[in-house]
Amino acid sequence: MAALVKGETPMMVSSTRQAVAGIFFTFAIAVCAHAQTVPAKDPTATITGKVTIKNKGAPGIAVALRNNQDSHRQTSNYRAVTNDDGEYRITDVPVGSYQIRTVAPAFVASGDRYGRQLIVNKGETIEHIDFTLVPGGVITGKVTDTDGRPVIEIEVFVVPLEARERAWQGESVLTDDRGVYRIFGLAAGTYRIGAGRDDGGAFYGRSHVSYKRTYYPAAAELAQATPIDVAEGSEATNIDVTLNRPLTTYTVSGRIVNATTGQPVPNLGYGVTYYHDANSTSSWDNGAVSNERGEFKFEGLLPGKYSVSVSASKDSNWRADPIRFEVRDQDVGDLVIKASAASSVSGVLVIEGTTDKELLTQLARTGLSVSVSRSSDDVQSSGSSTIAADGRFWITGLQSGLVTFSVSNSEHFRLVRVEQNGVMQPRGVELKDGQQLEGLKVVVQYANASLRGAIEIENGPLPENGQLTVALRTPGSLDRGFGGAARVDARGQFLIEGLVPGNYVLNVGAYIPGSPPTFVKKSQDVVVTAGAANNVTVTLDLKSNTTRPE
Repeated sequence: MAALVKGETPMMVSSTRQAVAGIFFTFAIAVCAHAQTVPAKDPTATITGKVTIKNKGAPGIAVALRNNQDSHRQTSNYRAVTNDDGEYRITDVPVGSYQIRTVAPAFVASGDRYGRQLIVNKGETIEHIDFTLVPGGVITGKVTDTDGRPVIEIEVFVVPLEARERAWQGESVLTDDRGVYRIFGLAAGTYRIGAGRDDGGAFYGRSHVSYKRTYYPAAAELAQATPIDVAEGSEATNIDVTLNRPLTTYTVSGRIVNATTGQPVPNLGYGVTYYHDANSTSSWDNGAVSNERGEFKFEGLLPGKYSVSVSASKDSNWRADPIRFEVRDQDVGDLVIKASAASSVSGVLVIEGTTDKELLTQLARTGLSVSVSRSSDDVQSSGSSTIAADGRFWITGLQSGLVTFSVSNSEHFRLVRVEQNGVMQPRGVELKDGQQLEGLKVVVQYANASLRGAIEIENGPLPENGQLTVALRTPGSLDRGFGGAARVDARGQFLIEGLVPGNYVLNVGAYIPGSPPTFVKKSQDVVVTAGAANNVTVTLDLKSNTTRPE
C-alpha cells in the first residue's frame, strides 16, 4: 500500500485515483471519438515510367502532371525527376483526370509533343508511362525593315505547313535588340515563318511602330511563304524576314450625348470593337472616359471595320447601340453616340437543396453573366456581376431583348433555372427599354458529381493517329444541353467531373484517319447520382455506323 501524505486518509487517496483514472478514461474516449469522426482519405496513386533518348535512359528530365480540371494553374504539385537510368516515380497522386508530359523544352516527346491524357484511379499503381525524346529542331534568323534596320521586340511565329492561317498552334518568340529570333524545340516537319500583325486593331506592344504581317522571306500572303524543312536536331539558319514599311495608324473621335435631350454625357467609359470577319471580333478600351463636353477619342487604329460603344457602370447607368465605322486612309471624326438610360436586372442567386455555409461562401466568389439579344437585329449586349454574400446581384448597361444567364468563374456550380415572380423562364427573361427588372431568382446546383468510364474497342485497334472523344448531353437544359466533355487516355479511360445529378446521354466517337477519314459514333443513356461511384463502360465497334466527319 502506498504511503499516505500527512493529512490524507485512505478514502481520500482512493477518490483521487478514481478521479485521475476518470480523466484518462474520458480523454481516451475523446481521442477515439475524434479518430472516428475524421474521414479516411482515399488511397493515392503512383505513376512510374521511363524517359529515353536514343534508346538510353535520360537522367534529370522532369515529368509533371496537371489536373485537367485546373486549367488556370500553370504549375503542378505532382512531378518527379528521372534518375540515372531515366526512370521516374510520381507518388501521392489523388484520383482525377490529368495531362502528363515531360518538361524538356529543347526536346520533342515522340508522338506526344503536348503530353498525353491519364485517368488516375483510387490507390492504383500505373506503370510504363514511358516517353521517348528526340532533339527538337531550330529555326533562327533576323527581322529587319526595308532599310535594313533591325526590328526589336516584334513577335515571330512558326506555322506548320499543313495549318491554315489564323488556325495554327505553334511557337512564337520576340526578336532581341539585334532583331534576331530563335525558335527551338520544333518537331521534324515543314514550317513557314512570319512576323508582324495579321489584322487591324488598336496599337499595342512596347514598340511604337506597327508592321503588317510578312512571311519569310518578304511575302505578303501565307501561301507565298517559302517553306522551311526541319529535321530532328537540325538548325535552319539565316531565315531572315524583311518587313514592309511601318503601318500608318489613325484616330477615331466624336461625342456622347443624351439621346433625349442632346446634351453631352461626361465621365462615360467607351471602347472599340474590331471585326475580323462576320464571326470573329476583338474588343478593348483604353480606360478613358468622355470629358465634360462628352467628347471621346481613340488613337492607334489600323485600317479595318470597327464599332465604338459606351461602357456602363454602377455610377453611370447608360447604354447605347454601337456605332459602326470603317478606317481607310484617314482619321474618323464627328461620330455621335446617343446614350439612353440602360436597362438592368437584379435578384438573388441561390443553391438548390442546401444552406451549407461553405457552399454559400463559394457561391459568393463566383460571378453571374448575362447576354441580351433581339430577334429584330443582330445587336447584342452583355454584362456581368459579382455575387454579394447574401447571393444578391445587379447587372446594368443592358439593351431591351431576351436575357439569358450563365454562371462564370466557377467549375462547381451549374445553372438549372431562372424564376420571375415564382414562374420558371425556360427561354430567358424579356427586358424592356429602360426597365429596372428586379426580383429575379437564379437557381444553381452544386456540381460535385462525376462520371468515370472506359471505352472498349471492337474490331480494332484504333489506328495510331486515331482519336476518341467523349461528351455528355442534357437535353432541355439552360446550358444548351451540354453536360461536359473529357479526354480519353491511352488506356481508354475517361473522367468527367463537375456534374449535377441527373439523366444524361453519353456520346462516344472515334476519329479514324484515312482517305477519306471516317468517324464512328455511339450514344448511351447514363444516370449520374451524387455521392455514389458513377461508372460506365462503352463498347465501340470501329466497323459499325462509320460516317464522313463534317
